[in-house]
Parts: sequence; C-alpha cells; structure tokens
Amino acid sequence: MFAYADETGNTGSNLFDASQPQFITAALLTRSSFDLVYGKKIIKLSEKLGIDILHANELGVGGLEEIAHELLKILKAADARFFISRVDKMYLATTKLVDTVFDSGENLAVPWHSYNYRPLRLLLVFKVGYLLDEPLVKTFWGALMERRLTIAYEIFVSACEELLSRVSALPDARSRQIASEALKWAIDNPEAIYIHSNSKIARNGHLPNLVAFANLLDGIEEKSQAWNVPVDRIIHDRQMEFQKTLQYWHEMFSNASPDPIFLPGGERHMFRRVFGSEFVISSSADSAGLQVVDIILWLFKRVTEHRELGHLTGKLLLHVFRRAKQHDFSFEATSSYLEGMMSFIDNAPLTEEQLRKGREMLDLIEERRQGQMLQYAEKKLLQNI
Repeated sequence: MFAYADETGNTGSNLFDASQPQFITAALLTRSSFDLVYGKKIIKLSEKLGIDILHANELGVGGLEEIAHELLKILKAADARFFISRVDKMYLATTKLVDTVFDSGENLAVPWHSYNYRPLRLLLVFKVGYLLDEPLVKTFWGALMERRLTIAYEIFVSACEELLSRVSALPDARSRQIASEALKWAIDNPEAIYIHSNSKIARNGHLPNLVAFANLLDGIEEKSQAWNVPVDRIIHDRQMEFQKTLQYWHEMFSNASPDPIFLPGGERHMFRRVFGSEFVISSSADSAGLQVVDIILWLFKRVTEHRELGHLTGKLLLHVFRRAKQHDFSFEATSSYLEGMMSFIDNAPLTEEQLRKGREMLDLIEERRQGQMLQYAEKKLLQNI
C-alpha cells in the first residue's frame, strides 16, 4: 500500500495567524504505486494545460475544471481511497491548556474522573474554552513554546492566574469549584506540571502539524488493516521546517509496541502504526500522487471557506468524500460527539445498586485526592526545610 500526503495551513509556532485558522492534511491511498502506474496519465493532463506539473493554486477552479473529468476517471481506475484531517488551531490550543493544567496525574487537585473519563474531559474543554480569549491563549501557548525553563513557568503561572480570575463566569457551581481548585494548585505547585520541553522536536509536538501527522498515520493504518496489506511507502510533500520532526515521529510510531492500551470508558489506544513502512520526503515535481493530493487539498480548503467550485470539480470532490476517512479536530466535531454521548448517559437506566456504587467510587476518589494533595504538601515542606 502507498500513501501520498500533503498539508496546508502551516504557520509553524505562530498558531494565531488570522488568515490560516485551520491546518489540513490529506492523503491519497492506493494498493500499488500511483506514481508508477498512473504517472504518465497525470503528465498528459499537465500537457493538456500546457504546464509542467499540476498545481491547484496556479490553475484555479477554471483550470481544474478542464481536467477534473479525466482525473476522476484516473482515481476510479486506481480504486483510490483518501484521508482528510482538519485541525482547528484555537481548539488545539484549548485542548493543550486543559491537558496541561487539568491532568489529574500531575495536578493533584483535579478529581480523577473529571480528566480521565473522556466525555467529562471534553466537557471541561468547552467550559475552559468559554473563559478563554485569544490574548490569554497566546500567553499560555508562549509558555509551551518557550525555550528557557524559568521563563516558561513564569508565563504559565501568569496564564493560570488570569484564567482563575475568570472562573466565576462559569454557569455551574461544580465547574467553578473544579476549575478554581485546579488552577490554585497549579499556581502554588507549578513544578509538578510538565510545561517545558528541552528539545525543538518535543516543542514541535504541540503544533498542529504533528497532531495532524499522528491522525494521518491513524488513517493510513486503518486502511492498511481494512485492505489487509502492509504499508510499503508514505510519500510526503517536502516540508523543510518540520522534515526532521516528521521523520522522527514516523520512526517512533512505526516501531512502537504492538500491544494496545485500554483507558477508562473503553478507550483503546494502539501506538504502533504503519509498521515496516518507508517514509519518503519528495516534491510534487517528482510525484504524480502528490500533485493529486495538492488538488484535493485545495478543493477541500475552498469548500471549508464556503467558496464555490465548478460542476466537474464538485463531482471530483464528492467522489473523494465518498471514499475518504475524515478526522475533524474542532469544537464543532467535539460538540456533535458530546451531544450524542450525553444523551446516551442521561437516558441510561441505572439501578439503585449502581447509583450506590457510583457514590462510593466518588467518595473514594475524593478521599484519594485529598490524601495525595496532603502528601505532596508535606513532602514539599520537608524539602524546603
């Protein structure tokens, strides 16, 4: 199996470029080498337009309309499949803040279930997001990207203090209590919270490029399993700024443990993906597959911006949608998930015995939370004597 991947919306660590609020990755997936089998056909499309390579931004809708029908025939002949991932950058920053401040494994004031049970964690993302504005998110993001340890923690504490001053705006008392206690504990014990990364590769891991890349590997792996064929090669469009980071992450995921990890609520995570595959950095000029992905990305981005397509380019993108796995990392997608999940939870029949056990578990969680905070305070006091 071969995968051809490209991306758009790269702003590096400048997450808040108003002109590019989203980061999109797309991939063309074929059982055999698309470049080898269909490369000459793509060259003929270029020759038809009198150009060297297909580049959507230069062709525009008008140019793409001239070749959309022939390109659709090629994709059907190749029995191609697709993967598309969209990362909303403001949603990413909000989830990073929640994962940093409210992880109960580090912030001992956070009740275990509030973070580790996925629906409650995602609700927390929305509630924290309600308190945020761009200046505050920028402050927190600056702490994640800061190379100097002392400065990173100073910025982090400042962001927590500002967020704490806004907690009273939350509509329910329990959320105000959880957020207040968590933020106060983080402010008093910032050394317990992982905020600073020594290496550039680790800091890059926070960026949408790498979040989308992990999603991309998931999508490739899923299709590999469905087709029951190994991933031979992943050809990624040249990306100079993050090339080494992408290669590092591919190496890490493709050689990870094959054993799954099960999380609370039935979440199952498999870290190994695309085992045995080769990761190749190439250019559109050298890959017909990358030229096709460039077109798909351009059309998809145009649709997300509510801009019109032509009749034939619309048919082409509809074909892609029908054969694509899509991953949407955004407030909108998470809201849809939560609506369904909370409806299921609210309507789930519970016996008195189940309710009793649930209350006992909550009491145990609270007892453990109080005990851990006390132990940490005592240990910290002894260290400072």
